[in-house]
Amino acid sequence: MSDLISTPPSPASPADSQVVADGWFPPIKCNDVRDALRLGEGVVPHVRLVAAIKGAMLQAFRQLSDWRSAHADMGIAQLADVPDDITLDGEPRAVELWNRIIRYYAGAELADGYRDLVAADQQSQRNDEKRISADDYRRMAHHAVADLRSIGVDTPVQRNHAELI
Repeated sequence: MSDLISTPPSPASPADSQVVADGWFPPIKCNDVRDALRLGEGVVPHVRLVAAIKGAMLQAFRQLSDWRSAHADMGIAQLADVPDDITLDGEPRAVELWNRIIRYYAGAELADGYRDLVAADQQSQRNDEKRISADDYRRMAHHAVADLRSIGVDTPVQRNHAELI
């Protein structure tokens, strides 16, 4: 007899599913986020992933509103048109940073809210590991926000993010 219990993974999001931002920022492909994060060991349903991506966009909009408005006021029609001479795999650096911001804020939300159904002692340890993971995702998202806001300025935005209590 085997103690192995197998749970089939949730199906991936529909092939071309995406969450559309505000038109200035580009849409985010759900399966790109799913593949990059590997959160929930394959059990994050599409609806939950979409909700996390939307939450990440709301967080990003809040942090980038002044930066976006300044660029839009200069006549820049979309994020991909932000002047920068760095591209990654043919994509503007600003777009890659936007993808990272959303991916990592969504990852933080999923890691914070997802609880394993395992034995109590293992659950406590796994929840602590996920909390650390969520904090790491949040830190990486903050870094990407600072890096995006640094494009085209003389003094880069600091990556440190600390709040005093």
